[in-house]
Amino acid sequence: MLTRAVTWEKLVKISVVHGEMPSEKWNLAGADLTQADLNEADLRGVDLRGANLNGIQLVGAYLSQADLSNTDLSESNMVGAVFLLVSFNGANLRGANLSNAELGEATFINADLNRANLSGAYLIAANLKGASLQKAVFYKAELSGANLSKTDVREADLTDAGFSGVDFSEACLKGANLSGADLFTANFNKADLSEVNLKGANLCEANLSYAILDRAILDGAKLQDANLLEAQQLTSAQLSVVETLYGAQLNPSLQKELENDFLYLFKDPDTREL
Repeated sequence: MLTRAVTWEKLVKISVVHGEMPSEKWNLAGADLTQADLNEADLRGVDLRGANLNGIQLVGAYLSQADLSNTDLSESNMVGAVFLLVSFNGANLRGANLSNAELGEATFINADLNRANLSGAYLIAANLKGASLQKAVFYKAELSGANLSKTDVREADLTDAGFSGVDFSEACLKGANLSGADLFTANFNKADLSEVNLKGANLCEANLSYAILDRAILDGAKLQDANLLEAQQLTSAQLSVVETLYGAQLNPSLQKELENDFLYLFKDPDTREL
């Protein structure tokens, strides 16, 4: 990481700031930093509200507790950057590269993350309520305890990601890929999971009540103790290929239909004979 003084010097050279480095909080609200090279810069706590950061280079930079709300960060490169407790509310992050970034407890309320790359990113307890994540990539990202309620996650790549305890209520995930994802205790109440790939996903204790599961792929999914009451457009054919339904809550008619030919699915997977 660059020192605070060196970071200030870089900002002076590109005419974003002038004079001596202030001792108080840096105010760069509304600044034009288009395509600036601030790799490894120390921008912790900086006010960047409404700034133009299109195409900026922030690889390995430190921006914890900075305010990036309503900024334009489209097509920016922020690989491995640290954004703990940062506000991205209302920001434009279309096509941004945030792979391996640390974003714990960051807020992205109503932000635009369409086509953004967050592979391997750390977003524990982050708040993405209402954000647009169409075709975004979260491969092997960690989002335990995050809020993704009312998000638009259509056609996103969420494979092998950690979503334990995540709130997906009323989210639209149509066509998303969640194969191999850890969705333990996740909340999908009233979510649209049409055509979603949940192959091999861990949905133990997940809440899927009133979720739409039209043509969702559930091959090998673990649904132990899951709540599937009032799940919409869910068929016995879809559930016949899951790994387990032990302890799951199903509509009585659907459960009876499955028990006729797939009774083993309702037995304890740790004790049943294969």
